[in-house]
Amino acid sequence: MCISRIHYFNPGHETAVLSGKVNYTPTRQVQIMFRDLACLPLWYAKPHDLVWVEDLPQAESYVSVLRSLFPQLPSVISTESFRYLSESIEYEATPWGLSPQSLHHYKKLLQSGKHKLVIPEWLGEYKQLTGRQTARKVLERLRELLPEMILPDLPVFCRSIEEIETYMQTNQPPFILKTPFSSSGRGLQWLYSSELMEKDRQWIEGAVRKQGEISIEPALDKQQDWAMEFESDGKGAVTYRGLSVFGTAERGAYSGNILGSESFRESFILAHLSSSTFIQVKKALEIVLSEIYGYLYTGCIGVDMLLYRQPDSLLWNIHPCVEINMRQTMGMVAVQLSEQFLEANHTGRFVVDYEALPGEVQNKDKDMRQKYPLVVTNGKIQSGYLSLCPISSDTHYWAYIIIT
Repeated sequence: MCISRIHYFNPGHETAVLSGKVNYTPTRQVQIMFRDLACLPLWYAKPHDLVWVEDLPQAESYVSVLRSLFPQLPSVISTESFRYLSESIEYEATPWGLSPQSLHHYKKLLQSGKHKLVIPEWLGEYKQLTGRQTARKVLERLRELLPEMILPDLPVFCRSIEEIETYMQTNQPPFILKTPFSSSGRGLQWLYSSELMEKDRQWIEGAVRKQGEISIEPALDKQQDWAMEFESDGKGAVTYRGLSVFGTAERGAYSGNILGSESFRESFILAHLSSSTFIQVKKALEIVLSEIYGYLYTGCIGVDMLLYRQPDSLLWNIHPCVEINMRQTMGMVAVQLSEQFLEANHTGRFVVDYEALPGEVQNKDKDMRQKYPLVVTNGKIQSGYLSLCPISSDTHYWAYIIIT
């Protein structure tokens, strides 16, 4: 029987995991991202897969325009249209990120027909695997496997302002505080001195009240964000899939990825890190992730890293496990875009941006199409600009690529 995955974009799922509720309601901002970037899975799903969207007419119109250029694009469905699909095909629920809410959402499809839809079971272990506590566990294990490598101190988890202050008195600033369930630059607070300001105390109290504990660690002199992307087969093996080189805004929010061949993406890192260190870290992570995730979880795993400058030195070091994303990631999307839609030896950028004013994304999209006309040959982009999701006057989140 043919198996078709039904992809669904549900960003910010870490807070849904923290909630644990099947009826969890995301913030208004996250709901806007849901809506605006619902078609993003078109660019990493297989041709025989399906992408589940809310606004079917808009998505179908977008896909129909691009189908002549990219015949490998999958089809889109809505909750209503699912009932008319073939019942001889087995379907598999594949959300961007697993949570009780996202898996429960798929049950809407089961109510619309007699189709065979396999929905993964939510395991109690998934909450711990999603939190930053597991990233600490992985970093600790990496220190055991790579004893000769200089690696950063482990983060310390605290449940009160007093514990935070004790840490600050015995370590040198600056520091960074992190909530356990957050990602992509959210849930972070920087401390630039050894004294807490009132706004810091308020942030700590609110974060501990909501999540139970927070972590503190030295803030490093970051030079480059990057990540290694992996896939877990659920049978004990986690394997490396590709390198993600990305950028962040001043406060750590994700801004975009480099596109190009694996060797091109590696060049950004190997200019400052030996190839032997790169390979050692990659192999060690495959071992550790297989130990922790391999038998419990099937899907993508992104391990965010950074290169940082040592204090009073020109040397760069590696932080091999800043955070772990147990879900599809923008970095994995960039890897898949590079593999499936870029002509060999071509490079570019994958960008996710936000505009607050209505109509601003639509205006910028028009300008970009005129400035960077799209050139595609045999389903591969030679050059130009492409929006990865449909755009209207009410679009605020914007995902696009520019290829040179």
